[in-house]
Amino acid sequence: MAHSTPLPAALLCSGVLNTHSQPLRGLPMSPAHSSTNSSTHSSTNDKVQSAEAWTDFCDQLKKAGDVILREDLETSLFDRGEGLRYLGRLLRAGLFSFGENPGPEFPVFRPMPDGVKMGLDNPDNYYVSASINPRLDYRIRGKRGTIHYLSFAAQNQNFAAKDKITGGAGHLNDSELELDDDGCFEILASQNEQPGNWLRTTDQTRQILIRQTFLHRGKEQPVEVEIECLQAKGAPSPLEPDRVPGQLMGAALYAMGCAQWFADWVMEFPQKAPINDFHLPDIEKHRVMGGDPNIRMWLGMWKLAPDEALVIDAMPPKCDYWNFQLANIWAESLDSRNHQVHVNSGGAIYRDDGSFRIVVAHEDPDAENWIETAGHHHGVMALRWVRTNAHPKPSVRVVKIAEARAGLD
Repeated sequence: MAHSTPLPAALLCSGVLNTHSQPLRGLPMSPAHSSTNSSTHSSTNDKVQSAEAWTDFCDQLKKAGDVILREDLETSLFDRGEGLRYLGRLLRAGLFSFGENPGPEFPVFRPMPDGVKMGLDNPDNYYVSASINPRLDYRIRGKRGTIHYLSFAAQNQNFAAKDKITGGAGHLNDSELELDDDGCFEILASQNEQPGNWLRTTDQTRQILIRQTFLHRGKEQPVEVEIECLQAKGAPSPLEPDRVPGQLMGAALYAMGCAQWFADWVMEFPQKAPINDFHLPDIEKHRVMGGDPNIRMWLGMWKLAPDEALVIDAMPPKCDYWNFQLANIWAESLDSRNHQVHVNSGGAIYRDDGSFRIVVAHEDPDAENWIETAGHHHGVMALRWVRTNAHPKPSVRVVKIAEARAGLD
């Protein structure tokens, strides 16, 4: 689905035009920030001169393939094919982030490369992020637009150093955002509290993530936003050869770390609830995974035979938004461009009492709110409630498709 490109925030709010990337689908990441000291300077230059850095990169990258061979995921040939594609996507994202990044003094909000998905990414969302240095301060300016839900998060989600991930720090959402009469805003991101719109960072923060959630895609205007480092001077330096080995290794570690992180996460699902049922993660786990505190997710693993359907019934709480989606075994959202693999509160069909029924099936069950499996026989699923104090658990059952076609109680 094509999306129009809005005018830049700086032009709309201050009369100065600054170009920047527009948001696309796909979750972003933050590259590792490290410096090269004099003791390693010559050795890294030698690795560049001899191209040994490329060999090291390839050797590290080979290890990422071990994730695809995990027996606990019970992967089919189809799953492993998707897994290899997934690793390629993660590598592409890592190379883009580590190799094409101007550095934390010159950040820019950017999306993942097109097609990159991870961590049960929401098909209703635009995600963009900017890499930062937590020792520096940043100004974020933009125009609110009409996007249904908007939030800013200061995070440490660097999968190249996955053992050091600490999750989110400060969060700021649209209900807390102070706007001027034109719908424009300014946010200061720093460790020290600031007046007005302040996004709290910590010494662990490595990126600022923006979530934009569409209720009615195509009818809402995304936020226009840009970021600047308040301590930046001059312009980004030309390429420094001694940094290239670290950038290549960072990309390989990112692909491996991200794949391992989310595979471990997915394998917790059947420990928390039976297949074809949901569990509600605890708040601390949600935070470490980088979750928005205003979003609670019922998570589960699903598996259906060719003649089966999964029937989900729920009475939504009073909330700003909800959605249900399917993902593959690698926690990549399914193909929402060509299949109906998710539904949200704005597009769902409700029963007279305000409840809804979702039917997941391989073929059309002639039922309302049908969710396609898009060629998959198993995977993971999520039901999100946004901005609510209640988290009612949906009821779930497996039936024959013929029963679904005949009508369910």
